[in-house]
Amino acid sequence: MNKLFIINRLWFFYFIVRSAYLLFAILIYSKITTLGDTARYLTANVGFSWNIFYNSTALMDFIGGILGGALGGSNIISNFPFMLISFTITKWAIETLELRTHINNYILFALISLPNFCIWTSICSKETIGLLFSSILAILIINFLKGNYKIKKRDFFALYLCAIFKPQYLPFILQGLFYIYFCNRIFRNKPWVHFCLGLLAIGCNLFMLYLLKDIINVYASNMYAHFDLTRAISTRDNIFINDNDFFKKAPIGIFISFFGPTLFEMLDKPTHLLAGIESLFIILIFLYLAYRFLVRIITTGRLNCIIVFSYVVIFSGICIAHYPFGIFNPGSAIRYRTNFIFIFIVLLLFLHVYYSFTKNHERCNLEGIKKIYE
Repeated sequence: MNKLFIINRLWFFYFIVRSAYLLFAILIYSKITTLGDTARYLTANVGFSWNIFYNSTALMDFIGGILGGALGGSNIISNFPFMLISFTITKWAIETLELRTHINNYILFALISLPNFCIWTSICSKETIGLLFSSILAILIINFLKGNYKIKKRDFFALYLCAIFKPQYLPFILQGLFYIYFCNRIFRNKPWVHFCLGLLAIGCNLFMLYLLKDIINVYASNMYAHFDLTRAISTRDNIFINDNDFFKKAPIGIFISFFGPTLFEMLDKPTHLLAGIESLFIILIFLYLAYRFLVRIITTGRLNCIIVFSYVVIFSGICIAHYPFGIFNPGSAIRYRTNFIFIFIVLLLFLHVYYSFTKNHERCNLEGIKKIYE
């Protein structure tokens, strides 16, 4: 009974935090900066068109227009259903994986209460839909790692949403799923095959980047047009001037796109300073969650290829896809990061639990781990 009370209390406080972020976003944050297209979605003219099934903006206009029309336009009440979706899907993902049993609850609460993450997913935004499909796909990936290959209707729905809203993430998520399936189901107990398939997957991705370099150069050179200086004073200078600049500046560019503001930008603007502190916290927590994994590799020299290569493909692929969208503006970097950050959070939480289990079996009872990985 006491355990049930504690569980309910955590989610009660998280609901309060989510509600507070919603109020802050509408009443305060929207006065400081723009909330993207939230107001436009909620005041859009509702009209059925077939493009709502394949165009993310049209779909948001359709959904937002219906809710805004029914609940009074762009206000707290009309944004509330989106906050409720984010709260529910986050709670569902954490409880489904029984993560609260194996992770420090204060760390867990801090991770799912990150300011920018909660602000952008507590309002009518594409980021809320991004959190929805990210949560479902993160569970799907972990189910594959645990040996459960059943794909449910919700998984197809999440893949469909990902294809509409963030199609650039989909190839890497699917690669990760196929790699896990082939290694676990077809080439089971053959670590050298797992290693070779992992190298092959990474090599194929690099080769595809090489084959598509001309297309990528054209695409990168046109990206800056979407970050007009007259629309955002924080927009940086264009770095994709010459051919192959996308590749030459990728190492530092990928990091900046994920982190958001640079040190000088953090010192120049309070909002950037707060965003930078949040990003630093995320990276430190991610390192903490990966600590046992790194120590295990260093001390034993043993590598779980299935986890390592699937994570490398998914993490690096999504970060590369995010790179051109986040490099020109720190605000855009933080906002667009919200679409995939929860996949990273859940997968790293699972990594932490898995390596806690392999060190001390009684600390973890997640179904399927012992059978698949022992």
